Amino acid sequence: MSGLEQMLRLQKWTLDEKRRQATDLEALIDRLRGDVRRLDEEVANEVEAARNDLELQRVLPDYKRMMAERRERIEKSIADLSAELDKLRDQIMESFAELKKTEQTIANRAQRQRVAQRRREQNRADEVGLQLHRRKKDTTL
Repeated sequence: MSGLEQMLRLQKWTLDEKRRQATDLEALIDRLRGDVRRLDEEVANEVEAARNDLELQRVLPDYKRMMAERRERIEKSIADLSAELDKLRDQIMESFAELKKTEQTIANRAQRQRVAQRRREQNRADEVGLQLHRRKKDTTL
């Protein structure tokens, strides 16, 4: 296996790994967004329940503040993960570009080798043709 082919394998593996990481980050972000939705629903349910219960109405402001802080932490995590995902997507684009350059280099090298091989074969055929022509010319004299 040539050095370029080994580099191509490494680039493919790296690209696949980055894509897996991006997929994992996207899943985590989706899960956190679901957590925010569930948190909002839970707060709405508690507010509704507090309408009929005086004891719940007294603790509701503390509960809402605590849930707002929790929601804020989750949203900060989502923002951090989204920034990390953006960086990873940039890296994926760069890795993909490098992979395509390597593939093109390998294809160009293979094309040059095919052209050189055809040229050698043509030169051999021309040499055989010349020898046959000389022999035929020598026998006619």
